[in-house]
Amino acid sequence: PTPQNDVPDDAVVAKVDGMPVTAGEIRKNMLVMPREFVQLFNQNPKYAVQQLFMLRYLSEEAERTKLGDESPMKEQLAFLRANAMASALVSHEHNFYPVTDKMVKEFYERNQARYQQAKIKVIYIAFKPSAPVVGTVPQNQTIEDVARSLSEGAVAKTQRTEADALKLAEDLVKQIRGGADFAKLVAEYSEDPTSKAAGGDFGVVNTNSSYSNDVKKAVLALKVGEVTDPLPQSNAFYIIRVEEKTVQPVNELSGPIGEEIRQAHLNEWLAGVSKRFDPAVENVQFFTQPKVAVPGV
Repeated sequence: PTPQNDVPDDAVVAKVDGMPVTAGEIRKNMLVMPREFVQLFNQNPKYAVQQLFMLRYLSEEAERTKLGDESPMKEQLAFLRANAMASALVSHEHNFYPVTDKMVKEFYERNQARYQQAKIKVIYIAFKPSAPVVGTVPQNQTIEDVARSLSEGAVAKTQRTEADALKLAEDLVKQIRGGADFAKLVAEYSEDPTSKAAGGDFGVVNTNSSYSNDVKKAVLALKVGEVTDPLPQSNAFYIIRVEEKTVQPVNELSGPIGEEIRQAHLNEWLAGVSKRFDPAVENVQFFTQPKVAVPGV
């Protein structure tokens, strides 16, 4: 099929109620439609266009007969509009709150500990994963960066059980903490060819890395030269040593910091609005017996 973006905006793609409809007209409507309607269009474009023009017709007829001026429709429409406008204001307060370079820098300087990063070396001890139960997903998935450099051949060939792999990994950690040469142990035991060829080098870990949370938490808690306990993943244990610790440059964090500042501002702003309109109860019965206070609700 021809991709939609190959159809020019002025191309007539259908006739509805005898009137020509262009691709541009439909695209313009899709830009402001709820996500559910866009999903409907993706599943059945012809039906979605039919519903769009039916909705437009029925709405225009209701306006012509002034149904919107009658209760309770008048009040319901006012509430829907108020709700939409309130949501728009909340989004505007977040999206357009001015975040300056100075604000980012000050936030960065106050939160240096959060932006540590660690250069690491890894020893990878593979084991033969047990067959998963059909319909289940293993709780410990392989981290993306490890999976990228993982030797599938090494995993396929090993017959080592998970228990044996853990025992070996724990022994290696004990040796390293006792002063053994990490690089020699990498050369002798690590089963990830890519990092093994680089002496165990495995890049940098920081809070924005794609590593799993257990890896990031364990690594960033270490001092230079320290090693983690064996970290289990789906088909291996990882022993990670911190080679160097630095702080991420502020220019790499301006986006996330800016978003955090905007969200903090929004939370504070909403708390102020919420406090302003918190009812000071003067009639307890009304608020403790709502069905009696407002019959029929």
